[in-house]
Amino acid sequence: MAKESAVSLKKGSTPVIKDVAACAGVSVATVSRYLNGSSHLSALSAQKIARAVEILGYRPSSVARGLAHSRMATIGVLSSNTTLLGSAMAIQGIEDEARSQGYSIMISRLDGESPEDLKRAIDLVLDVNPSGVVVLKYDEVAQRAREMIPRDIPLVVIGGSPEPLIDQISLCEYAGGRRMTEYLLELGHSTVAHIGVPIRSQGTSRADGWESVLKERGIPVPPIIATTWDPADARVVGRQLAHEHPATAIFAGNDEIAMGVIRGLEDAGVRVPDDISVVGFDDHSLASVWNPGITTYRQNFVAAGRAAVTTLLARWEGRTRPPQLVEVAGELVERESARRV
Repeated sequence: MAKESAVSLKKGSTPVIKDVAACAGVSVATVSRYLNGSSHLSALSAQKIARAVEILGYRPSSVARGLAHSRMATIGVLSSNTTLLGSAMAIQGIEDEARSQGYSIMISRLDGESPEDLKRAIDLVLDVNPSGVVVLKYDEVAQRAREMIPRDIPLVVIGGSPEPLIDQISLCEYAGGRRMTEYLLELGHSTVAHIGVPIRSQGTSRADGWESVLKERGIPVPPIIATTWDPADARVVGRQLAHEHPATAIFAGNDEIAMGVIRGLEDAGVRVPDDISVVGFDDHSLASVWNPGITTYRQNFVAAGRAAVTTLLARWEGRTRPPQLVEVAGELVERESARRV
């Protein structure tokens, strides 16, 4: 075995599960699944672990034996960005509902894009033998991580493209994108420009909702204006749009982008909403106190987090069979950043 020689124990010390993992050249989570009798384990990995157990004389403690056949009252949470509004509020909802049900949560941030980075982040959660995992599937990194979760682990995802074979919480972004676009057209604007967030769940995103409304009404669909998550970059976009004579209405992909665009437009002497209407998405806590107050689509991230926990526990307890799709609808919030023309 390639890594057997890399493991050396102090004289008289008792080997632990990490020693077995190092000797076998696998993760601690893989050893845990082996001890648990999981069927989702390759024959080669099982052979390596069995050999490592024999070499080290490893004997699981009575506590470890108990954990091998029951999961901890912990829910793992995987998110590629815990600072964005949608992530932070969803995690709040997850924690609130988990605590009310007698569970704790463990958060692991997906802060790398390589398979090795993702595996390390996932193993941090799986090593505690959780009752299940919630993935905030807001981007491609989270999607790849979700695909690496073993099938024997109860799993719920929040957001992203539909996956009919797993439990999923939908934030109804497509419907929200449609509602914001329809709202601006109802105010008399002839078309709506869209500044997109850096991610797009094909077919179900807020951008898809915007595009569908324009197509239904025979309005040419302009290219999506790109920016980053940083409002400072959106401010630069706002300055550029002020000199390019854009449409009289802009649908920004989220409220932070809307804030940056409004500042950029005003830097160039364009008034919101007198000269141009700007709406956002999410209902950020600053949207109501911004100048002008931002008309937006309020997504209920906290409710989505709570729904993820109740759905996960129902799956864990065997109360559901077919995969569940739970829709958490949002609502239009009118403020001062958009006006009738």
